[in-house]
Amino acid sequence: MHTPLHILHLEDDPLDADLIRRKLEADGLPCEIQRVDTELDFSMALERNDIDLVLADFSMPGYDGMEALNLVRATRPGLPFILFSGVMGEEAAVMALKKGATDYVLKDRPSRLAPAIRRAIEEVQLLKERQSLSNQLTHAQKLEIFGELVGGIAHDFNNILTIIMANSGMLMNELKKTDRLHRYASHIEYASEHAAALTRQLLLFSRGDVREPTLIPLNDLVQKTGLMLHRLIPEPIQIRITTCKKSLQIKADQNDIAQILINLVLNARDAIQVEGWINISTGVLSYEESCKLNFENPAGLCYLRVADTGSGMNAAVQARLFEPFFTTKPEGHGTGLGLSTCQRLVAAAGGKITIESEPDQGSTFTIYLPRILDEIPGGAHLDSELPPTTGHGTILLVEDNHMLRDIVAKRLTDLGYRVIQAANGLQGLDALADDKGPAPDLVITDIILPLLSGQEMARLLRLKNPNIKVLFTSGYSDRSILPHGIPDSGIEIIRKPFTINRLANKITEILPPARQSVAISSNGVLGCGHG
Repeated sequence: MHTPLHILHLEDDPLDADLIRRKLEADGLPCEIQRVDTELDFSMALERNDIDLVLADFSMPGYDGMEALNLVRATRPGLPFILFSGVMGEEAAVMALKKGATDYVLKDRPSRLAPAIRRAIEEVQLLKERQSLSNQLTHAQKLEIFGELVGGIAHDFNNILTIIMANSGMLMNELKKTDRLHRYASHIEYASEHAAALTRQLLLFSRGDVREPTLIPLNDLVQKTGLMLHRLIPEPIQIRITTCKKSLQIKADQNDIAQILINLVLNARDAIQVEGWINISTGVLSYEESCKLNFENPAGLCYLRVADTGSGMNAAVQARLFEPFFTTKPEGHGTGLGLSTCQRLVAAAGGKITIESEPDQGSTFTIYLPRILDEIPGGAHLDSELPPTTGHGTILLVEDNHMLRDIVAKRLTDLGYRVIQAANGLQGLDALADDKGPAPDLVITDIILPLLSGQEMARLLRLKNPNIKVLFTSGYSDRSILPHGIPDSGIEIIRKPFTINRLANKITEILPPARQSVAISSNGVLGCGHG
């Protein structure tokens, strides 16, 4: 409610209106009263959005309180309406309350007016709070339904992306880097990586996705992601990338940071009407500077900044900017998930996002992340750039998607592994029982499998051989796979979609070169569980 209260008073006696104003102020209710005494003036005044309460005389020449009540309930049903009259009988008062009046006060008992107004205002506030809670509940239910839909398709979609990435990886391995077809294959793999990031963006609003924090060279990641961003931006818009000369290392999920940058740049692109520029920059803040932002990180902060010359935003838009599904774009041109996703991903990395914007002055988003001074093992390379190493041993690969199973098996065979294939958990158990070769040291299995889950199959295998390693693959999020009971000891997980190189490097991490004998399951997760 406004302070002072804005009261619309239907009263033909100006002295009565002035007395009421002074009485309410004496009782601690400062107010601004607009007095009207005709139907036309009342209906016109009622159109104002700042009216907090209607006070009406019951009986007036030409227009009375009951007619005014009918109009208010028809046009402004939630607006408090109090009848204040000296001639109103009990029967009329009961009728008025039945028709929707909030209260009535007799003029010979003016001391009741201020309490009646306070009670009416409090009831309105309570109704608004209840409505707000109801809206939040409805929104949460929509998110839950949305999450169920997303979770239902994520696994199959990630299987498809893994097949695409695996085949593009095979092409790249067969072609020389100087071959133009190698470049096309690398573009396919890179686009698939970002399609996977979009899937994870949706999973954030379903059951919650999995974070894989690693040490990341921020400048390298920005430069690499920038190569794709140039292809997403029309020519009249220029992208400028300026990276800090200092080494900037953060600990975060690599795909998360790339997704944040992509979302911010696409948002900047949409804010630029015809032509302009988008400036991407990185930098570092000292410990003293980071303390001003409530970060007491001894190494200071890294920042990633995206500035544009777009339309900018007013304070009201900025206040709602990170709400899920909020968008200022025309219908069909935005989901409202981009910036809310950015905020979630930044928080998951232990950082903070800020915005500076004015209408017609562009916008600047700054991501602050704790700086890490530790050296990145093996040098400052991103995971996807690490070449696979050859190995040996036996792998049980359990995957119900035959295209994915075949391509993974072929690549691992090329790398020197002996691969036993199965389409589900029961086949995995039967295949090992029939196999005359050495027992596998590693099982690679999807968590979700037909007939017998990867989790149950791995449990049975580990009853016979407690030392067997398990690598689970899964296209689901953490919250959807953890209920299936993934144990801790001897269990690893790789999330779909993945490249074959990444899978091979994961195998090398799990098994020392001297005893690389592996079993692999169909959902692409290394481990013994149903994925």
